[in-house]
Amino acid sequence: MNQTAGAVSFVDEMADDFAAIVNKSQRIVLTCHTNADGDALGSTLGFRQVLINMGKEATVITPDLAPSTYSWIKGFKTLRCYDRQAEDCDPILDAADLIVMMDFNDLSRVKSLGEKIGSLSVPRMLIDHHLDPNVSADVMVSRPTASATCQVVFKLILASGLGGFLDLDAVTNFYSGIVTDTGGLSYNSSDPEIYYLVAEMMSRGVDKTYVHDKIFNNKTVKILKLQGYALGRKFRRIDRSPLSYMALSKSELEHYNYNTGDTEGLVNIPLQVRDIICSCLILERPDCVKMSFRSKGDFPVNEYAAQYFGGGGHLNAAGGTFHGPVDDAVSLYCETMPDFYKRWMKKTAK
Repeated sequence: MNQTAGAVSFVDEMADDFAAIVNKSQRIVLTCHTNADGDALGSTLGFRQVLINMGKEATVITPDLAPSTYSWIKGFKTLRCYDRQAEDCDPILDAADLIVMMDFNDLSRVKSLGEKIGSLSVPRMLIDHHLDPNVSADVMVSRPTASATCQVVFKLILASGLGGFLDLDAVTNFYSGIVTDTGGLSYNSSDPEIYYLVAEMMSRGVDKTYVHDKIFNNKTVKILKLQGYALGRKFRRIDRSPLSYMALSKSELEHYNYNTGDTEGLVNIPLQVRDIICSCLILERPDCVKMSFRSKGDFPVNEYAAQYFGGGGHLNAAGGTFHGPVDDAVSLYCETMPDFYKRWMKKTAK
């Protein structure tokens, strides 16, 4: 497989450590962030399949219930949910000789599961693509320039000599995560390496049409009605600026029998408007208000999310939380985003 020079240097640096800790471990637990998306589930369940093919015990424990919209991903039925099955999960965690943390970089992203992991004296490995990791690990594979965690782990498996344990289910899962985190390779996907890896996946038999159909054409009528309501009734621009938002209250979500994952992709749709460069989706959840940000070009929503909503992410895709009434979250966004945008415009004009 062809590789860019930058990709080779990264792999040369990390592949040996990756292979060493995997080869010496037998009882492995993998986990990902809350409200798991396609990259989180694709990376954990894909890597789990590789580990099983190596003859190891491997279990994926999610911090909360994974969205049913991803039930088609291979291995989904094997998932264990910590906030619902802690009594069953704790013995598995206690017996583990390796914890693999994937697609997150801070134990606060995994709720009470993070507290449990923090209490264990067991080797850890981080495999992630987010900025500024804030977690201790014996092997730290953090590559913020990657489009997806699935990209990172697939490349590592190939480079470390473990490619023989890849089967079609594992590779399909890794491809699914890349497609999810790049919107079908439409954003955050300018690095040539990702296309070499996708070509490698295709050569191993991945059914591209099947994956894209499951990701983009798998909604229910209920989801379409909720998203139609959000776009038709809740879409707002801030003073005719290129800044937009949609806010949905707890009662509005309940009216549409909301389940985690029902708004997947909704925050991206306003960016289809030619002069909008920032979209924000604000959801009132039982324990907090969830903020999701998307942008075009070089507008850094990750910096904004970190500054005002204790979050972070990538240049064009970030998230955060707000503790308080949803109307206050909307007010904070409307008060701070225009000023942030003006400062960014002034900075980029220099």
